[in-house]
Amino acid sequence: MRIHYHLFILLFWSAGAGAQGRVVAQITNFESSKGTCRACLFNTPASFSGEGGEPFKCVQAPVRNKTVEAVFENIPQGDYALFVLHDANNNNKMDKNFLGIPKEGYGASKNKLPFAAAPTFNENRFVVANNTTVRLSVKLRNL
Repeated sequence: MRIHYHLFILLFWSAGAGAQGRVVAQITNFESSKGTCRACLFNTPASFSGEGGEPFKCVQAPVRNKTVEAVFENIPQGDYALFVLHDANNNNKMDKNFLGIPKEGYGASKNKLPFAAAPTFNENRFVVANNTTVRLSVKLRNL
């Protein structure tokens, strides 16, 4: 009887572990094919705004023909927002001018990019459900 119980728990756990989603972002409007694209998924408003916490998951990919496909696997169901940076000089940060204006292209999941403010989690939020693929089309803003 005990073996059946443990087998049931193992099967239940493994079924739940496989029931996760996927996020595929097609990112366009790169000014050049130099450098790297860094894309991060966030699952809280505080981490998205940089006020607390870390990104849930990040990927980076080389820019080819001024486009990138960023793929996130095994994403638990929930609310997320995506932020994308074209790190054209590969220095692992968003370069800004003396006024704090980004010098490299950036984007967000729903392309909600206020002109004079940083994008917000709530405006760019999307839902990942189990066993689904969320497809995003992100167009970078270059200032």
